[in-house]
Amino acid sequence: MRKDHSRHASWQELLASPSAGSHILQIYDNDDFVASGVAHFAAEGLLHGEAVILTGTEAHLRAVRRELLAKDIDYEAAVGRGQLSAHDVRRNAEAVLRDGMPDAARFEAMSTAALEKARARGRFSGMRWWGETSNFLLQRGHPRAALALEDLGAAAAHRHGAAMLCSFLLDRFDPLAYDGILKQACCKHSHVIPADDYVRFRLAVNRAIAEILGEIKGPLLQSLLSWKGLACDLPSSQALLFWIRETLPEQFNPVLARVKAYA
Repeated sequence: MRKDHSRHASWQELLASPSAGSHILQIYDNDDFVASGVAHFAAEGLLHGEAVILTGTEAHLRAVRRELLAKDIDYEAAVGRGQLSAHDVRRNAEAVLRDGMPDAARFEAMSTAALEKARARGRFSGMRWWGETSNFLLQRGHPRAALALEDLGAAAAHRHGAAMLCSFLLDRFDPLAYDGILKQACCKHSHVIPADDYVRFRLAVNRAIAEILGEIKGPLLQSLLSWKGLACDLPSSQALLFWIRETLPEQFNPVLARVKAYA
């Protein structure tokens, strides 16, 4: 297992000070978590003198704006000085797609224009970029396009030194997702936020494992300690579920069902 998989103790800690070029995945199952997570990410950036780009649905952008106002962020002033900009996800998707897949040249042109404008000739100390264009495509039945867009977004964030946050509506209690879209999405990112309450999720996972598997010791413990994990930073609770899926597939469904019941 990756030795640094639990570097962030909470999503608030991670989103408060993400490193330049980081590519963070927020897994959500309710819109309130999107609003609170994105607003925290944006507010911290604005307060630290960074430029912030938001690309989302009208509903999510309105909710994020409300959360920022509740945090005493002067939204209109931030927009007026060029520190904050908001973009419609549908228009972004239409602008970069060609024959149902993201076009690299179109995406590079659009992202470069937005990021260079946000950079404002160095007036701001850094850049934060939240988007849900990939999720927009995924929810409309285009997973290949969504994952391809994540590759382009990661490259752009790295190239321009922006910290990037992506929100995905995914079911972390769907067993099939652990060999499919959930795993694929996690592997496209540097960090993963799997739940809004890390403590509650960890307790649910630990309880389910204790009841279904018992104490992890002996060869099983050695397997866990030597497991390489996914190529991303994610909390230990979610890492354990991926390990069980890979190592003890016959026990995975009962464990996950128990986690869902407790979480």
